[in-house]
Amino acid sequence: MSTSNTYFVQADSPGFYSVPIPGSEEDGYSPIYKNTNYDTITGASDLEDVGDIKTSRDLFLKGLKMNPDAPCLGSRKNLPDGSLGEYEFRTYKEVEHLSKVVGSSIIQMNLTKEHSSGKPDIPPCRFVGLFVPSCEEWILCEQGSYAYGLTLVPIYHTMGPNSILFILKNTQLELLVCTVETAEIVVSVLESETEEIFLSTIVLIRTGDIPDGLLQNKFKIRFILWSSLLSLDHNKILPVTPAPLNALNLISYTSGTTGLPKGVMITHKNFIDTVVTALHMVYHGGLTGEYFNCHLSYLPMAHLFEKTFLNAVFYYGGKVGLYSGDVKKVLDDIQTLKPTLFISVPRLFQRIHDKIISGISEKPFPIRFLFYRGLNYKIRKIRRSGVYTSYIYDKIIFDKVKKLLGGNIRWMFVGSSTMSPIIVDRIKALFGVPLLWGYSLTESTAGSFVQHIGDTDSSNCGGPLPSIHFRLRSVPELSYFVNEKPPRGELLLKGNGVTPGYFKMDDVTKDVIKDSWLHTGDVVELLENGSIRVIDRIKHLFKLSQGEYVAPEYVESIINSTPHIAQSFVCGRSDQAFPVAIVVPDEEALKSWIHANFKDMTFDRICKTKELYDLIFEEIASAFTENNLKGFEKVKAVYLEHTLFSLENDLLTVTSKLRRSNLQKKYKEEIDKMYRTINLAKKQTEQ
Repeated sequence: MSTSNTYFVQADSPGFYSVPIPGSEEDGYSPIYKNTNYDTITGASDLEDVGDIKTSRDLFLKGLKMNPDAPCLGSRKNLPDGSLGEYEFRTYKEVEHLSKVVGSSIIQMNLTKEHSSGKPDIPPCRFVGLFVPSCEEWILCEQGSYAYGLTLVPIYHTMGPNSILFILKNTQLELLVCTVETAEIVVSVLESETEEIFLSTIVLIRTGDIPDGLLQNKFKIRFILWSSLLSLDHNKILPVTPAPLNALNLISYTSGTTGLPKGVMITHKNFIDTVVTALHMVYHGGLTGEYFNCHLSYLPMAHLFEKTFLNAVFYYGGKVGLYSGDVKKVLDDIQTLKPTLFISVPRLFQRIHDKIISGISEKPFPIRFLFYRGLNYKIRKIRRSGVYTSYIYDKIIFDKVKKLLGGNIRWMFVGSSTMSPIIVDRIKALFGVPLLWGYSLTESTAGSFVQHIGDTDSSNCGGPLPSIHFRLRSVPELSYFVNEKPPRGELLLKGNGVTPGYFKMDDVTKDVIKDSWLHTGDVVELLENGSIRVIDRIKHLFKLSQGEYVAPEYVESIINSTPHIAQSFVCGRSDQAFPVAIVVPDEEALKSWIHANFKDMTFDRICKTKELYDLIFEEIASAFTENNLKGFEKVKAVYLEHTLFSLENDLLTVTSKLRRSNLQKKYKEEIDKMYRTINLAKKQTEQ
């Protein structure tokens, strides 16, 4: 691999990513498209250069066989003065041994029984529930479950009481691994429950004692310490018995934006074929093993996005450092660990970008001039030639920026939701490495499309994995048609990564998976090179009074790319001719402006001032012009909110997506007022 960070390929050439299968056209549908380099849906067993991967456990074992004594799983130790020290690692050999101890203990202590999967072609399951943050115990439970054919049932720490209770009942879960804090949540949830609950054992991690308040619970749940699982006589470790490929790896309950969660069933074949074919695809694009040498795990392990990357690192024998538990200290963890890859969601990439730009804005003019000259030069160079480095500008400016992420980053990946291509290009230039896009859903095992490392277009999601076929469906009610140029419609997926359905929810499954095709609900356009570009969610599009549809996520991505905005929520109504927005200004990015204009005023009061409104609205208007938004797409008014949308206030999902129905309810009065004010002003002007 070149050391000059040059990856350019002619990714815009027709059919670079995917090509249609002849004779697959149907009325209202595009042809079926396949990965250009593979004639049929291809899985791990069809690839000769990936190793002998027959079970989910084999992903970890491949790394183990490379070097059993290599560092595998690390965490930072607390120092006597309360600060955090360097990372200390367990070896692959140690992690493998401990995971077998955990799995053997669960079976020999008879902590979980077999339950029907609800599907004739999926074997019975023995569930291990996980209601813990991302931690070492999570990994040991995961690998221990793989070794002995157990099925994981993660619970997000942000799920509400109704969702937690639903999961316990839906799975008839008997075993749950918790912290003291999450165990208290579970016990509290069950206090008012009158129906039968199957939960019989909670394993407590990170504590040496069982609080009396937990022992005195209504359902007489037994509590045991994590140390009890690890105390198994090493001579009693059971021979490994991995599950067959059609068994369930996990049930991933989607947090969703409305209603109760749905349990997405992910089989071992789903998981293996997604991870392996993705690695195979990016390997042949230039992302070889050394790019996976070191990873900081800070996204929730309950989410498949993080889980797939963890196992990809293990596959290559890389090491995983666990974040210290405080999201505010993630950058400190990164700078200590110095990872080679960095994966995140758009929100954090936006914050990193804003932190850098905000810092530069406070520098003297000559430094600001040089910075932006270098930044724009590097962006042009990346787009033109795929070269991410500039000897002069990196040496003078950007080598310092790279240290923000530890200094060893070789590539980055963004998932979960849309992000402004302008911000993507800036991140690439700032850190001098590729930032790849992808597309996935939990229902497609968090992996369906991925960009080639040499693709310099920051607006597309790349092409399909070898394990996936796709097609588009016309959505005439929204004026999206597959016979347009470019074709537009709902994205449908088929292949080895697609879930067999929702756990014990056959009716919901039939609504989403029809004739083996997963209806994603995402509207995309198909580009000439065979890649896709996401336009919006069908259910998020809203119609204005003149009959035009607005894609709010696209408009939000443009608003969020402006210098002083942290978050936004765009909404509209069928009786109105324009959208409006709730906007959260970025207090950190505004620090200098606030100091100069409102030094002694609280941020909530500043958000009510005309001065800040004018500043924010002018930036939004400029961004709309720069991105050539149509008149009906432009918001005509904004409300400035001083508090960030978050998991805690129930305005974000665990994957940082907006809970739109909650936002609509919370800001109904503000939205109504914006429309009244503008319409009144319009009437007065017309009189």
